[in-house]
Amino acid sequence: MARRILSADAALLPQSQVSLSAPAVLGRSVELKPQLFAELQTRWNGMQASAAGTPPLFDWQDQTALRAEMDLINRAQAVLDEAAVKIAPCLLRIVLTVKAHVPDPKAQRSFLAEHLQLDFRRISELCIVAESFGLLDARRRESGSREIERYGWSSALKLASVRDARDREALWQRACAGRPRAAYRDVLEQLQLFRERKLIPASGAHDLERKELVKRVATAKEHVTELAAIAPRLRSRLDYEYAIELLDAAQKDLTALRRAFQDRLELQEHATLAGHG
Repeated sequence: MARRILSADAALLPQSQVSLSAPAVLGRSVELKPQLFAELQTRWNGMQASAAGTPPLFDWQDQTALRAEMDLINRAQAVLDEAAVKIAPCLLRIVLTVKAHVPDPKAQRSFLAEHLQLDFRRISELCIVAESFGLLDARRRESGSREIERYGWSSALKLASVRDARDREALWQRACAGRPRAAYRDVLEQLQLFRERKLIPASGAHDLERKELVKRVATAKEHVTELAAIAPRLRSRLDYEYAIELLDAAQKDLTALRRAFQDRLELQEHATLAGHG
């Protein structure tokens, strides 16, 4: 998940775990404000004490209480968003460590599921955010956290599937359409257009790519089949040299196929993530 940005060794360096400073992430302190939680508890207790069966609706004509409740939700969400930003690089470091020491992907997921109280989709989302915005890289951490602050957490989570900061900036500007900020739905719309332009090839291109992959598979199969046929008859130096040539050719084809399949897999993962509402 993070190989394209950082190596596991680089991610495990002690300095990579330095906590993000308050100015670098959303410009706020990460401390959970006691008054906010006291206010949430007051609201909780108030709803518990409400008369049973009474619809818990606010006065629509006088929206003072409704707006105050909305403000409370926004302030609580801001704290949650900031916490998410700050745990993302820690989580990426954990995942990189597990990947470096547990080769089997199924065993990796099992280890994470056993020790982290997060579902795998959430782990993946946070790691992609940390990776795309460079939160483990001391040289990119401040610029990445400023990007997240600018977009807001919900939009940043979607934009994390766009790995290039310049592409994210261009997409954001189109979503803003001259306004100071972009609405979430406009970000999703522009992200869909971006996927259509960059991640999902035109049908003709996709058919051409599929034909090329089928051709490579057939060629690799021919090399392996011929190698299997001559294996019982290997006797001379020339026989072994020819076998090595066949093996090298087959390995070259298989390496190219693996790369092509891996690229398509990554595009599908990013497109799927971007498509979650």
